[in-house]
Amino acid sequence: MLCKMCVAAVVVLAALNYGYQKMTTPAWETISNVFMKSHKPYGGGAFRVRGNEVMTLKFARPEIVFKPRDERKNPDVAEPIEPWMNNSGERLSRATASFIRGTLDGGMTRYFQQHAQDGAWWYSKDWSVQYVSTGWTDMTRPVPENGLVSQIAKLWRSVDGGQTWTQLKWPEDHNISYLKFLDSQRGYAIGWGPHIWRTADGGQTWQEIELPPMATDYRKPRKQFDAVNLGPDGVLRVAYYVGMLGEVCLSSVVYRLRWDDAQFEQDVVLPNQVVVQLGSTNEPPGYTYSVYALSRLGSQVNGDDQSDNGKRIGAISTWSSYKNPTVEQLHTFDERYNLTGLDVGKRGVMLVYAGDSSRGGAPHQITFYSQEYGKSWSDIDDGTMQGGWFDSQTNTQYALYAYTLKKRQF
Repeated sequence: MLCKMCVAAVVVLAALNYGYQKMTTPAWETISNVFMKSHKPYGGGAFRVRGNEVMTLKFARPEIVFKPRDERKNPDVAEPIEPWMNNSGERLSRATASFIRGTLDGGMTRYFQQHAQDGAWWYSKDWSVQYVSTGWTDMTRPVPENGLVSQIAKLWRSVDGGQTWTQLKWPEDHNISYLKFLDSQRGYAIGWGPHIWRTADGGQTWQEIELPPMATDYRKPRKQFDAVNLGPDGVLRVAYYVGMLGEVCLSSVVYRLRWDDAQFEQDVVLPNQVVVQLGSTNEPPGYTYSVYALSRLGSQVNGDDQSDNGKRIGAISTWSSYKNPTVEQLHTFDERYNLTGLDVGKRGVMLVYAGDSSRGGAPHQITFYSQEYGKSWSDIDDGTMQGGWFDSQTNTQYALYAYTLKKRQF
């Protein structure tokens, strides 16, 4: 029989262990209840937070304003104040990209706005330099037989934290889906085709890079890579699915390009899976780092991974940044989850995002998290977010619920 002191010690240790587990469970903290509330139409955009500072690139359709009841033809039917608001093509064509910056407690100012339905951005670590690409399509024009409505692409740069902008020379028919920069002068633009361009002078001139084998498909002129990652050593990695490439079949291949090289070289093969996203740890220059791939197991359905809506077992794999690495599959995720994204933080923290629609109603955002380099995982049901961002430098996750901005630490 245990003595009273031993029993008391066991109870205390259990309580301490329970309290420690509770303390280490990530919990949300509200940091604003009016985030982006004054900027119509509603939406937080691709926001970033640094202390009390905020900046965001926001793509939005125009706000639709309705007449008062006494001014409508039929008081019971909502009627927009302008005729174009009833036209879906007009609404889509009037979509805009806006760069907005300010503070959580002092309001936000819009410094940049252009007509666009999509685009990409990059910003320096100190937020002093930003690049923004915009893609705009006139949605009021008839759709051609091939279904490929022309898009006008533009590229912009700011060197004063986003307050003023300069349009860079860029061919309007060259879409930009990704902007990946090593620093404010050296980087890549990646677009439909796919195509890859490299600049070493801050976007003044660009050189197109030869693609790895089987990256393009003449039947799909707007094909894109399944995933793109720029490692801390400046190595660009691209992932795409191939039906047959030499001895490789029905697999995803990852190719790597060092900054000073002119051609890609094969990095790894991920058999019988389709990559959703690539990520890497941020190690100091000269150090080996880890690369991660979030994938869906199985081959593409009808040559298009989107047609099965991601209802397959998901997996996360890793390998090292040196040549000829060995791939290790770390974990698999239940097929009911639609994997949507991956973030890699510091000290072994990793987040995987997924949608769960198995319970009915609006899909819930599930955050899987590991604090052991992907060896073990826990999950949190985060309900229905309206946007989010993970700061990989501080292991801080941000989420937006309506106008409420929250954060939690891992």
